Amino acid sequence: MRSLRFAIATLMAASVLSLSAAQTASAGKWDDKTERTVGGPEADLVVRTGDINNLGFGWPAGFDPFTGKSTPSHGFPWTPPANAPAGTDRIMLGSAVTSHDLDLYNGDGYSRGKRSDNLPQPITLNVGELPAKVDAVLFQMFLDDFQAPRFHSHFQVSLNGTRIPNFEDAINALDQTGPIGKLVSLKLLPEYFPILRSGSVKLLIDDPTTHRPDGYAIDFVRILVNPHTNKNYQASLTCTVVDARRHLPVAGATVTAALVSATTDRRGHCALENVPAGLVAVSASAPGYDVATGTVDLESHQKGHVDLELRLHQEGTADLARAIQGTGSAIIYGLHFDTGSAKLRPDSAPALKAVLELIQGKPGSHWIIAGHTDNQGFADHNQKLSEARAASVISWLATHGVDAKGLVPRGFGATRPVADNAGPNGRALNRRVEIAPSP
Repeated sequence: MRSLRFAIATLMAASVLSLSAAQTASAGKWDDKTERTVGGPEADLVVRTGDINNLGFGWPAGFDPFTGKSTPSHGFPWTPPANAPAGTDRIMLGSAVTSHDLDLYNGDGYSRGKRSDNLPQPITLNVGELPAKVDAVLFQMFLDDFQAPRFHSHFQVSLNGTRIPNFEDAINALDQTGPIGKLVSLKLLPEYFPILRSGSVKLLIDDPTTHRPDGYAIDFVRILVNPHTNKNYQASLTCTVVDARRHLPVAGATVTAALVSATTDRRGHCALENVPAGLVAVSASAPGYDVATGTVDLESHQKGHVDLELRLHQEGTADLARAIQGTGSAIIYGLHFDTGSAKLRPDSAPALKAVLELIQGKPGSHWIIAGHTDNQGFADHNQKLSEARAASVISWLATHGVDAKGLVPRGFGATRPVADNAGPNGRALNRRVEIAPSP
């Protein structure tokens, strides 16, 4: 399979691409390795790292990647240009992958090459000073050959070391083939805006857990602060959300694509307008369910549709172990507390038992127990409440035979949301406890 894809891609790349980009005034100078534009036509601030050149293979004549159109297949970017910014125009492979993994698993063509040359590299974006008021932030990435659903990889996405869960949901839903790059547009939730205020942001995409040889590449990354409407680069879509087991519509689910959200009606239907064109990641959430994310390939002015199935969130011991093995941590919603309190309610017993069995099954292990809240109320109160709730869980575990020295309490308040706090569904998902192995 890998040899066939390589042969096809190399053949397809031979003659159809031109290195002269179809420059448009709305996206800066494409040949520049970096961009920082204040008060331009696209946004109050645009910051980019990486030239817009399709990994060095160029575009077909007149091609504009921001319209969501697909390029022909290209060759594999084995050797990045000497002047390419770190993390761009190069093949990268999850840091957990070993030579044994390459023999064990059937990876894609991007999993070839010298291991030292394809380790994940962060992409640095020099943001500088932000506008006085920040209402919305959109990340745009031109991504190539991400195939987590096919290879069972799981990518972690971080900004300055902080994982961004909704970015991870989107990227792990991509199933790119070809190899063909596509534009992906993702909303940065407001609680993560302070990361941008540091002035310099390092974006890292890596799979440090699964050992799956799913190679990938990134042409460029852009940050748009307070983006402006551009009808030439927008599409629309409809979505249907159903319960995965019963196949019944889920009413009241929140559906999000980039900066646009809608709520499903009693038939499980909703519509989203003015969505950035490209490979559109669409997520649905509802209390009691895991977030479901799908993709739809849309060119500007097109209308598309995506069907999403929501699966009930499971928190048995085996479920927690699987989540940790795949993603590095497990989310627990079954730990219930009195309102505004760290006192565990009796209905927390099943979740507490699952956590206890998980830890007891790994003698001598160390764990981080982290509390999270939504954004309702004062930040200081939420921070202290999340810390107290994590400590309360540890206290219960200690009274049931777990060595408290191996348990580390953490509290993040409302600073690490997994969903948008703008609606009740998002706030319900953000009120949680997470457990993860401690280094």
